[in-house]
Amino acid sequence: MQVKNESRIPLQYEWKVPEKYKNEIKFAPAKAYLLPNEECKVVATFTALKKKDYHINVPIYARNIYDHVKNSVGFYNPGSGLVQRGSSAKASPVQAPFYKKYNLEIFGRGSDGGIQIQPSNVDFGTITVGFNKTMQATVYNRSNCNIFIELKMAPKSEKQGGKSKYSNKELSTLTKVLNENFHFDTPKGIINAKSKKTISITFKPQLRFDFDINLVCVARERMDKDVQTSIMQNQNYVEQVVEKSFITVQAKGDYPLLRFEDVRNDQESIANLWERFNMTKMNKDLLNPLNESEKVFNNSDQTNQSLDDLIRNLTVFDWDFGKIPSKYGPKPRKVTLTIKNIGGVQAEWQFKLPNDSEIEMEPWADPGEPTPEKAFEKHILDKKIFDVQPR
Repeated sequence: MQVKNESRIPLQYEWKVPEKYKNEIKFAPAKAYLLPNEECKVVATFTALKKKDYHINVPIYARNIYDHVKNSVGFYNPGSGLVQRGSSAKASPVQAPFYKKYNLEIFGRGSDGGIQIQPSNVDFGTITVGFNKTMQATVYNRSNCNIFIELKMAPKSEKQGGKSKYSNKELSTLTKVLNENFHFDTPKGIINAKSKKTISITFKPQLRFDFDINLVCVARERMDKDVQTSIMQNQNYVEQVVEKSFITVQAKGDYPLLRFEDVRNDQESIANLWERFNMTKMNKDLLNPLNESEKVFNNSDQTNQSLDDLIRNLTVFDWDFGKIPSKYGPKPRKVTLTIKNIGGVQAEWQFKLPNDSEIEMEPWADPGEPTPEKAFEKHILDKKIFDVQPR
């Protein structure tokens, strides 16, 4: 709004906000000087601190600016002044500043607003650990006031026997896990009155876990800096954080899990083969998350390490095919293994033989003299003594 001096003399105006409303009503500037016919823009800030209807009368006082020097004899024209220098006469009544009062009526309403989130349930399904999926939800502000909101993921506040479902330590750990696995494109901000805002929620699981949680929308106080500074000086001040709405979120982070279900041969018993192929020990190891050495091996095409270095720290399991009598001739012994994906996501597997990453060398190149172990291994691979199908 504007304040204009329509008189022919300079004036000073000042807003006098009632003491009980000094935190609710702010004017900038609160006072100023105006020359004749000069205008000044004034910014009025209303901060509703209570849920109620406001009707406030704020007076503005204007007074003339009396300059004793300019009203003395001889300043503009000798003899034209109202006051004689050094005169012992009493000051003229004109010297006293003249005040005039105006009233400004302010109407307002304090409200805590109303927030709604749709849809009421977001289901990400099962996502592979390390991958991500993004879904959207819409936040509606159906009230007549702007609201500053903050979005966060929180565990369901179920209680058992009057006690919280989680201890303080468990709640702190779970909150940290939620912050690492869920991300918002706009975690906080202002939603204008009678409007909506679409938010994107990204789920990127970092661990194997089944999430059944709430997406909570809370409203926080968003005040002018001067108002906040003034209120925080009160020792009893507590920031108001109100839960406005929530929806349920289901998501599951998982990774491929393989298990050997069966091992068979037409000449050996299943129990004998199961023990000789270390099936129990292998299945137990397959349930463990990948360690660093196994991750490096899976991404061997991105490293310059030799095959010996890659497999040095890997767990080794023996598959004992037993002895094949020579009287049967070159008939091979076939062992059939059944693999099952017991994880919640698609699994890809591959058998890697030592010569898979071997580079074909030019005839003139000298590969050097292999060790007896390498030479024996190369002979087995070249003769295809062992073959895996499918790989």
